[in-house]
Amino acid sequence: MLKKKFGQNFLVNNDISQKIVNLQEIKNKNILEIGTGNLAITKLILKKKPKKFVGVEIDEDLINTYSPSIQKHIKFIDALKFNEIDFFKNEKFSIISNLPFNISSILLVKWCKLQNEYNCISEMTLMFQKELSERIVAKHNTKKYRRLSIITNAFFNVSKKIEVNKENFLPVPKIDALVLKFKRHNKNKINKIYFSNLEKITNFFFNERRKKNKKKIEKLFTKNQIDKYKLNKLYEKRPENIQSEVFYKMAEII
Repeated sequence: MLKKKFGQNFLVNNDISQKIVNLQEIKNKNILEIGTGNLAITKLILKKKPKKFVGVEIDEDLINTYSPSIQKHIKFIDALKFNEIDFFKNEKFSIISNLPFNISSILLVKWCKLQNEYNCISEMTLMFQKELSERIVAKHNTKKYRRLSIITNAFFNVSKKIEVNKENFLPVPKIDALVLKFKRHNKNKINKIYFSNLEKITNFFFNERRKKNKKKIEKLFTKNQIDKYKLNKLYEKRPENIQSEVFYKMAEII
């Protein structure tokens, strides 16, 4: 029985599952899947013979629906507590998942933190609710531009791949979904020692995103910093008007 508390929306269209798996190289690669659910993606991944595969599933009741050959690949644990670095023993890995919608943004930030610290993720193919997906890929000067797009862009180039109508899930969610492809940058756009500053700054600016930046900048930075880096040019803008690279720079100078 599906459990609403786990954000379970099982993909029931095999053609779409196949398209998702085909977006990424799997053979002889280390692969992580979050939310194995009805195994719509899991079985297709295993057919492509990854080097090492683990599926992370929180719903222990599903174990009785999995064959022994599948069970050996599954860890029944909260994905937010799963230690990717320990499991893959410091080797790079990729992620393919129809993410549990209720924790998808939290998982994305978790993986950005991993990439910041270890540069361990090769690529990701992830399905989100469409509204969240559009925020992740949004550019500055648009209303959907948020802190999540800024943080993600520091580590990955993100592109839209497959739109998935809500009717392809069981139970049917309230909104359609969108598959995004994340390709890691050759070099992260921010030094790892400044990541916590980036989180702090973006949270502060976007907490009241419709307000202009003047008071926020004056609260975060000294007058000398404002003058030296000409931050006064941002006074009459709103957070959505600031390019991600400017946020990265502010994270360095705060």
